[in-house]
Amino acid sequence: MPGPRLAGIVAASVTPVTAEGEIDVARLLRHIDRLHADGCDHVSTFGTTGEGASLSGGQKTAALRAMAEAGADMARQIPAAMTSNVDDAAETMRVAGETGCRAVLVLPPFYYPFWTDAGIVDFVSAAAERAERSAPPVDLLLYDIPQFSRVPYSNALVSMLVERFGDRIVGMKDSTGDRAHGVMLARTFPNLSIFTGDDRVLPDLMAAGGAGIIGGMPNLFARDLRVLVLEPTSEAGRAALARSAARIEAIDGNGGLAAIKALLARYAGDPEMARVLPPLRSPAPGVVDEVARLVAATGFDYATGDVASSL
Repeated sequence: MPGPRLAGIVAASVTPVTAEGEIDVARLLRHIDRLHADGCDHVSTFGTTGEGASLSGGQKTAALRAMAEAGADMARQIPAAMTSNVDDAAETMRVAGETGCRAVLVLPPFYYPFWTDAGIVDFVSAAAERAERSAPPVDLLLYDIPQFSRVPYSNALVSMLVERFGDRIVGMKDSTGDRAHGVMLARTFPNLSIFTGDDRVLPDLMAAGGAGIIGGMPNLFARDLRVLVLEPTSEAGRAALARSAARIEAIDGNGGLAAIKALLARYAGDPEMARVLPPLRSPAPGVVDEVARLVAATGFDYATGDVASSL
C-alpha cells in the first residue's frame, strides 16, 4: 500500500566519507539528525549531492543497513538508485524495502545513447521484480536530471511507468531548474508529488500544486526554506526567496556540493566533513572564505539554523 503523500522539504544529504573513501555512517547519522531537527520532512541519501555516482552499490546498501541497525528512522529515508545496471538498482530497492525506506529515488539508466522509453520501463521493471523476490515492494520517485544523465523522464515515459506501477510511482524530482517545466509537471500529473531541485522554482511550483523541494541547500538552510515552502507568497517567503537565490549563486558558482561540504565542515568545526570523493576536489580555503562571507551576508546563523535578520 502506498504511504502518505510525499511533500515538504527533502534534504539531498551530503555523504561524509573517510580517508579511505568509505561512507562514514556515524557522521552521516549525526548530520541526518540535524536535518530532521531543522525541519526536513525526509532525507534522500546517495543522490547527486550525496556523491551517489561515485560510490559503489555495495557501499551504499551496507550503509543503509548500518543506519537501520543504528536505529535511524528509515521511514523518512529516500535513498537514490543511480546506476545503469539492473542488479545495483535492484539491490538498492531490495534493501530499501527490507529496512522500511519511504521510497527510492530512481535515476534512469544513462550509459547507452540509443535508449527508448520502453527500454527505460523495462529497466525499472526488471530491477523492481528482482528486488521483490526477497523484499517488500518500495515506492518509486523518479529522478529527472537530464543535464547530468542525458536521459529525460518525458511525459510519455512517466505515463508509461504509472501505467506499469500504478500508485507506487509517487512522484518526481525535477532537477532541470526550468520553472515552466516544473509547473507543467505539477499540472499534468496532479496525483504525483512533484518536487523541484531548485529553491528559486518553489513559489511557482507550490502555486501549481507541487509538493516541495528535494535539494542540496537544506543541508545548511532547511529552517529558512520551510518559510519558502509554507509561505511562498508572503513577505517572509519573498525575503526567503531572495536569500535562497543569493546562496545558490554563491555555492553553485564555487564548487556546488563540495562547497556545501566545506561550509558544513567549517561551521561544525569538523574538517572531516569537507572530504569529497574523486573526481571532485574540495575548494581552496580562500574560496571557502568567500562563500562563507557571501552566505553570512544573507544573515545565516549555523548555530541556530535561523536567519539573524528575521529574529
